Amino acid sequence: MSEPADRYLVLCVDRDDDLGVKAKVPTPVVGRDAVLSAATKLALSDPEEADANAMFAAITKYDELAKAGTPCEVAVVCGEENRGFEADRRIGKQIGNVLGSSVFTGVVLVSDGGEDEQVVPIIQSMKPIVSVQRVAVKHSQTVEETYQVLGRYLRMLVFDPHYSRWALGVPGLILVLAGLLIVAGQVVVAELAILLILGGAFLIRGFNVDRTVAGLLQRGGTGYMRLFTMGVSGLVVIVGLVSGYIAMVTGSPQGVNAVSSNPSALLVYGAVLAGYFIGGSASSPGSILLVFGGIAIYSTGGLLTHILRDSPRWKRDGFVLVLLAILYLPVWTFSNFLKSGSAEYTYLLISYILAGLATIFILTSAIYPRVRTRVTTTSESE
Repeated sequence: MSEPADRYLVLCVDRDDDLGVKAKVPTPVVGRDAVLSAATKLALSDPEEADANAMFAAITKYDELAKAGTPCEVAVVCGEENRGFEADRRIGKQIGNVLGSSVFTGVVLVSDGGEDEQVVPIIQSMKPIVSVQRVAVKHSQTVEETYQVLGRYLRMLVFDPHYSRWALGVPGLILVLAGLLIVAGQVVVAELAILLILGGAFLIRGFNVDRTVAGLLQRGGTGYMRLFTMGVSGLVVIVGLVSGYIAMVTGSPQGVNAVSSNPSALLVYGAVLAGYFIGGSASSPGSILLVFGGIAIYSTGGLLTHILRDSPRWKRDGFVLVLLAILYLPVWTFSNFLKSGSAEYTYLLISYILAGLATIFILTSAIYPRVRTRVTTTSESE
């Protein structure tokens, strides 16, 4: 018997659901005639819509494969208007429904680029992507049409909430706050506020904090708990760093003054300052306790969240808590060694390191056989 021929799914993804919002077409849309009808409705509702061009390109790709004798099918899936977690979850469900309706070897992704290609990991978790075709809409290079394209993107920055909050919201907040502070005669404070707002906006967007928070809020109780522990741990770590700085200033004021006046003095006083920053002084605690405590709060929140969600990632958070407990005494002893240089702390540091290595070895020897047995049992059952 001959093996069945490979069959491919030509897939077009509309992450912000322009097809549903503008053309009122429910998804997923499967089949050449259905996709052609949906693309036509979208093009008629908005002739400048790039997703319509991507859908027509998907039909063209389907025709090319079919003409070459390659078994295939074409489909369109959509997310949500606000994008984010809900959009990706809806796309995953629709792709799963399409792939479950028939047997496909792989996926040919047709995209207009941009955010639509952010769903590539979702698709690859279900079926391999064998080809990606990007659709670029051609524009005339005349000055008039260039201004039209520019005006279109400017309107997007102004009226699309996904972009306007960063393009207009953050600068607007900076201008209003700076204006009020300047009127009040606080020019230096205004400059500091501008730096803090810009830095905060860059950090939030750069590390995807806004979408992470939105995803946590979608999870309900476990998400709120995770968000709370993240906020508390961040505050505790910040307080710990401030406490370490105060301990460094009070413990070695001579070193702080020397480094402030001559940065090259850091080579002389750097070890002592680091020791006071970590371990603290007689009058002020260092940063180690609060920083380790903040990390422990964060890991505890992750541990409880993953246990409640029955996720195997709880083992990672548990390992972090054990590692913090093992590292605390060696780090504290190392800070005392930096401050005093005493041989007593050297011997203590070596003994703590050896004890920590022994603890890690014992835990690894006890846990690894169980994990290996569980993996072997799971493989045999499959």
